[in-house]
Amino acid sequence: MLEIILPIRVTAKAYGFNAVYAGKHWSMRKRDAEYIHLLVQNELLAQKIPRKPMKGPVILEFYYNSRLDCSNHGYITKLIEDGLKGWVIEDDDRRHVKGIYQGFWQGEGVKVRVREEEK
Repeated sequence: MLEIILPIRVTAKAYGFNAVYAGKHWSMRKRDAEYIHLLVQNELLAQKIPRKPMKGPVILEFYYNSRLDCSNHGYITKLIEDGLKGWVIEDDDRRHVKGIYQGFWQGEGVKVRVREEEK
């Protein structure tokens, strides 16, 4: 299992799914994606996580400490998942990612766990 802590402050206005659902402009979504992908990759470098995608299918777990409802983290979860592609996971299709879990924790930032699917 791999665990990564990302220094992202999750707020409803910036990364809540409701903001996207309400019509967040495509240029803002593009900016969000570029920023989060870069942040994830910089953090992978800083935490000395090798650029070696896991071979088997994985389960991704995301733990947040925010005021958002659990399901409202879907947007930021997707942005982070895309940032992991080619580095920690080979791709985000159903052959490579078998499930995603979103929950809460009391720590700072976003905790991401990548674990191989149990067979």
